[in-house]
Amino acid sequence: MVPTFVRSYHRSLGRASMAMLGCGLLLFVLAVAYLIPHDTHVDSVLNGRGVHVQGVVTKCVSVGSNDDGSTSANSHCWVRFAASDGRTVEAQLAYVSNDIERGRTVTVVYDPRDTGLVALPSSIGFWNTLGRNMVNGFALVASVVMLLSGSATLVWYMRLRARMKRA
Repeated sequence: MVPTFVRSYHRSLGRASMAMLGCGLLLFVLAVAYLIPHDTHVDSVLNGRGVHVQGVVTKCVSVGSNDDGSTSANSHCWVRFAASDGRTVEAQLAYVSNDIERGRTVTVVYDPRDTGLVALPSSIGFWNTLGRNMVNGFALVASVVMLLSGSATLVWYMRLRARMKRA
């Protein structure tokens, strides 16, 4: 006879392994399907054929709040600028920013083939690109580790459960 607290612990272990599998799969899909392709596309296009122009920040929306309840410095911002063909374009910056506010004039880089693809030059600089690539790589490695750990724990749990049923 297996004590009740042992059965309860093992059920929790099974749920935890399923949660780890789910989170690992979600993180893997997010990294492979969105983060890596998006960042690679933005950086390569804007570094390759991007045009630098002056623009005005029209709106910034905070992406969250800090632990103390104050608003986060990171914001999604929109800029208005004149494209090389003379059209006035308003587009959201490809990356969050923490150092600009509404009404400020900034230099932006945009894709002349897709004027909706816009970023600050500092956002596509070497160190920011390297930092994003490291985060993307970490997300990919972490997701694989979570998937492998969750799978191993689930297999172990299933074997242990089978032994407990026999006992």
